[in-house]
Amino acid sequence: MKRLIYINLFIAFVFIGWEIAFALDESLRDFDGRLINEVISSKDNDKPDNPGHPPHPQPQPNPVPNPQPQPNPPVDTTQAYNAGFRDGSNRGMIDGRRDGYSQGVRDGERDVEWRGRNDGERAGRDAGYRDGYNVDQSLATQRGNMDGQNAGINDGTSAGKKRCYDEGYTAGYNKSYSEGRDAGLNDTSSYNSGYSKGEDDAREIEPEKGRKAGYQAGFAQREKEIEDSFTTQGLSKGLSLKNISITGETKGISIDIVKGGFTTPEEQAAYDRGYREGYHQSYERAFEQAKREGYNEGYNRTYNRAYSSQFSISYMEGFNEGKEKGYQDAYNLAYNSAYDFYYNDYKKREYADERESGIRDGSEKGYKDGFNSGSKEQYSKGYSDGYKKVASEVYPSAFEEGRKAGIEAADNYYSQNPVLKAYGVSFYDENGDGRFDANENIVLKGEIRNLGYQKSDVIFVSVKNARGEIRFISDLKLDAISQRSISTLNMVIGKIYDVASPGSDTLYVTFTHLNKNFGDYSQVYLITNANKVGIVLEDDTPVLKKAGEVTKLNRGEKVLIIGDKDNYYRVKKSDFSSGEWSEGYIKKGKLSLQ
Repeated sequence: MKRLIYINLFIAFVFIGWEIAFALDESLRDFDGRLINEVISSKDNDKPDNPGHPPHPQPQPNPVPNPQPQPNPPVDTTQAYNAGFRDGSNRGMIDGRRDGYSQGVRDGERDVEWRGRNDGERAGRDAGYRDGYNVDQSLATQRGNMDGQNAGINDGTSAGKKRCYDEGYTAGYNKSYSEGRDAGLNDTSSYNSGYSKGEDDAREIEPEKGRKAGYQAGFAQREKEIEDSFTTQGLSKGLSLKNISITGETKGISIDIVKGGFTTPEEQAAYDRGYREGYHQSYERAFEQAKREGYNEGYNRTYNRAYSSQFSISYMEGFNEGKEKGYQDAYNLAYNSAYDFYYNDYKKREYADERESGIRDGSEKGYKDGFNSGSKEQYSKGYSDGYKKVASEVYPSAFEEGRKAGIEAADNYYSQNPVLKAYGVSFYDENGDGRFDANENIVLKGEIRNLGYQKSDVIFVSVKNARGEIRFISDLKLDAISQRSISTLNMVIGKIYDVASPGSDTLYVTFTHLNKNFGDYSQVYLITNANKVGIVLEDDTPVLKKAGEVTKLNRGEKVLIIGDKDNYYRVKKSDFSSGEWSEGYIKKGKLSLQ
């Protein structure tokens, strides 16, 4: 009973001490004490009334002879825990209130200063702009009217004078131009000057033209005669704080304080546990509530200070800007209105002196330009007449002179050189059925004529195709051809691959003698292929037999398919492929069919 009295006295002293401490804390006088009661009430509801003991003493069983020693009854720690919880809650509430309030003030000041400046800047500038805009409107309107009137009169007068001058100039020019042209067209000296120049140019130009044209005609004439002397057929040519971390001892508060007179280890441990839990819970609640209060105070105080400071600065800036803009707008409006009125008025006026000046200048220039145009036309007419006269006199004889020289040059060329030309060139399939089949030879037919009077050297034949699916014979050539003789072509030039793709292709042939090309031809043809052809899809694709791998083929290579078995194609090597293998098997997924 005495012990229970001591405990109650201790608890009373603790509460009195807390109230004194709380009253001394200037920043906590207004704190709501209901928060402490809420924390303690919630914890008391969670604890048993007498942990470690039944609510009432239980009846003891009948004693038995020689009883065994009983362990000490468990210590009741409920009061120690509750006392610790209340002490911790009190201290946690004080610390949380202090820390949270300070943190809130800092956060509020940090978060809002920029906003206060921005709002103050915007509001100040807007208010200043509005107040300044109308300051000098009247003065600006007066000055704009005056300046616009002066400028409009000056510019309008200039434009009106130019208009009258231009109209007079045009009228005078057009009238005089026609008169001047008529005079120029009747200017005999211009005609005579042109006529004389035409004669001189014709005497210099036409003989050379005649000789050149005659030479070409004579050479062609003689060449035709020589070629026609062959009794053969014609030519075929082909192309993303907490301020506090709640662990053990927090904010410098040690739980190793007076344990409320609790002396047993169990009571001390329960007191410590209760103190920590009460401290932590009270600290968190007090911290957050105080933080909100501090935040609002810091926020509002800082916002108002920043807003007011920036507002005054921006007001003056906006005032000056609005004053300048208002002045300019009023000035421009008045200026433009006055300018347009006076400009249009003075532009429409008649300026007789300028009109007369324009007529004089236009007449003078028009007559001059017209005369020059007419006389130029007369000059050109005279030039043409004089040139034609002389040309008709000198051209015929010069042409005949050149024709004779051309005939002589053709005779000399044909007599001193082999002259080679290809006729009737074409490609044929070997069996003549008109189809270029895979594995079939291709034949080149035609004739090479030596129209000259000298024997030729060896003639080289170069053949190629667009798709590259023909194996050509190397070193195709013809023996030398005697003078004035014909060599008939009928040669196998290559063989179509047995894996050639069906479709159209083009053959080209070129004939060369002494490194000079003297004939070429191209021909489109169609390839047909009855073979079943497979195209390898991947590098290092194996070809297999029962004994194992025969060879490996790479992407793009082609093989002949001669059968299939299960998941394999039986394949045969193409006649133009490399390697020592001949037949084998390839998985069907490794080939695409052509």
